[in-house]
Amino acid sequence: MAELSFLGAAGTVTGSKHLLTIGGKHILVDCGMFQGTVDVRNLNDAPLPLAADDIDAVIITHGHIDHVGFLPKLVADGFSGPIYTTPPTAALMSIVLNDAAHLQSYMHARGFGHERPNTPPPYYNQVDVDTTMRHVHPVAYESNFDVAGVAQGSLHNAGHIIGSAFAALRFEGKRVIFSGDLGRYDRPLLFDPSPIEAVDVLVCESTYGDREHPAEPLEELRKVLIEAVTRGGAIIIPSFAVERTQDLLYALGQLQRMDERLASVPVHLDSPMAEAVDDLFAKFPHDYKALPDASAPNFGCKHLTIHVTAEDSKRLNTVKGSHIIISASGMASGGRILHHLHNHLADAHASVIFVGYQGAGTLGNLLVHGAHSVRILGETMVVRAHIANVEGYSAHADSKGLLRWLSTCTSTPQFYAVHGEPASAAALCATVTHKLHWPAAVARRGTTVTL
Repeated sequence: MAELSFLGAAGTVTGSKHLLTIGGKHILVDCGMFQGTVDVRNLNDAPLPLAADDIDAVIITHGHIDHVGFLPKLVADGFSGPIYTTPPTAALMSIVLNDAAHLQSYMHARGFGHERPNTPPPYYNQVDVDTTMRHVHPVAYESNFDVAGVAQGSLHNAGHIIGSAFAALRFEGKRVIFSGDLGRYDRPLLFDPSPIEAVDVLVCESTYGDREHPAEPLEELRKVLIEAVTRGGAIIIPSFAVERTQDLLYALGQLQRMDERLASVPVHLDSPMAEAVDDLFAKFPHDYKALPDASAPNFGCKHLTIHVTAEDSKRLNTVKGSHIIISASGMASGGRILHHLHNHLADAHASVIFVGYQGAGTLGNLLVHGAHSVRILGETMVVRAHIANVEGYSAHADSKGLLRWLSTCTSTPQFYAVHGEPASAAALCATVTHKLHWPAAVARRGTTVTL
């Protein structure tokens, strides 16, 4: 008899952790950190229902911090088994985990946080990250691998970010799928998600389970950028270093060719991690679509300056006139973007453009919902800059895209909605029940079901 326990991303969008117990072996699918409001972040301190050294293997669907960010803590607590993921995700993990270790140390040392005066001690350090990476076993898409001697695993393209996968496990005559984060169809850079085929149990993300993305975000982005250029100040774009920045550079390149008012506006990428992710595309050329102009550097974006060192970043403080600064993180929850917001939020000529989901409790969420003042780097800032939120650049499938992917299933599985706010998870379950006629339930953190 096998059991499935929902340890994270159940009732929340972050902290993905799903525990399979098969024949006395314990397999963890994803090992992410909780992010967002203080009460959600505090879940990182809650003990797992078993000791870290009792976990026999981990499978990682992709390299976002809410799916991989707790791994070094698990290793530091005693986990010593194999970690399976795709080759691009293995390379990406090294980038994001090193950045996370540095950021935790940096934020704690300075006591930064927009909701509380002090941040918790780091969950792990550079040594823990190095040890974690020695446990990683890269596995190609569509190839089978043994998992703890009790299951056969395989990873299939999820179309979310480079290297992202949904995980399939076969055991005791059953096939179980974990979607990880599902991407969108018809993306400019990434391939469509692979089909599901027959499955007995399907654990699926539901971030946008209750709504659809705008059909064409490029025109909205063009309009918002033209208005920002007219104001004459800095144009700050918080952007996730992984995938969102690459999509954004590609979009800016298109707009530079479409509209002469944007053709010569300087673009500054202030994110060492984003630059490292850009290099992944060169390292794994078969994991994304070829650009229309394969010879175009920086995904076709012109007048781009990349800032790597802290001194490079600080020099942006003296730049005058309209210029675009792209920096991480996408929800303004940490990283260099905090410094740029600190410098420009009080400037009525400046603009801040968000291009993705803003989780509850994040600085980005406060800004897009009209906060008149926010706390950044220990200081209360008055918000005078123009705030815009361009929807449609999410890397997550919306309700229509999720249904399209789920319709590739050739069986009638038990369905569990995870990785979504309660309303979106419930909406997706209702869609699955009414349109696909599957039994469906919203997963609850801390509960265990028999498979």
